[in-house]
Amino acid sequence: MPADGKHWKRLLEAIPKLKAIGIDNIWLPPGCKASSSNGNGYDVYDLYDLGEFNQKGSRATKWGTKEELMELAKLAKESGVGLYWDAVLNHKAAADNTEKCKVVEVDPNGTLVDVHSTLPLWVGFNMDLQTDLEYFRPHQRDF
Repeated sequence: MPADGKHWKRLLEAIPKLKAIGIDNIWLPPGCKASSSNGNGYDVYDLYDLGEFNQKGSRATKWGTKEELMELAKLAKESGVGLYWDAVLNHKAAADNTEKCKVVEVDPNGTLVDVHSTLPLWVGFNMDLQTDLEYFRPHQRDF
């Protein structure tokens, strides 16, 4: 699939044809912002950015913008075509930088070993999210 940001548009055009040949449901790839512009969404950067915010080099995801996704969802509903959204809520692999995190060593039997240390892990984000109260810069401890 090309990383051209036009997948939602292609599907929008295909919905009537798909319905005409008896397809009642389609699967959608994870539409959230990935770690890069060609990421398929399994390398999650921001679960809540569906192509709305300018992050990781673009506003759109690999698949398109949030508005295009909403247009696709509206036409699919009107046409009687269900959408299955592939949500990968447990993938938190993408970040902007490392942060030192406390870790506890576990032996092969699954018991804790009394060793506490810190490791640099890819969990730091450079995005500033404006809230009603203040600017919020998320960190590993927030997830």
